[in-house]
Amino acid sequence: MVLFFKSQEVVVKQQLAHLFRLRDALDQMESDLGLGDLNDLERRVLTALGQGLDGKGYVAIRHVLDSHLLGRYSRASIYRSLKSLEEAGFIAVRQDESDARRSYVSIVEPQS
Repeated sequence: MVLFFKSQEVVVKQQLAHLFRLRDALDQMESDLGLGDLNDLERRVLTALGQGLDGKGYVAIRHVLDSHLLGRYSRASIYRSLKSLEEAGFIAVRQDESDARRSYVSIVEPQS
């Protein structure tokens, strides 16, 4: 029985080590893309946006707000992050021409 728990402990440690290497790689990729200075919520908002993009390249803000990634954040915090991302040039927000209550957001092509 002790051998089983030790081997399980080794597997968990290996998985954690792999997870930490992946996190380092992701941090480096984010830094390379100019995302290194974003806070956790801004990164989550971008991820939610990326997961919701349709073939047209934009998503309704309500879909971003309803993302499971953002469930622990207030709507006000999410809106502040959207505004911050827009001001920083990472996203573009546009209002629906036929219904002023709806807005859409898209990821902006990085400028090099």
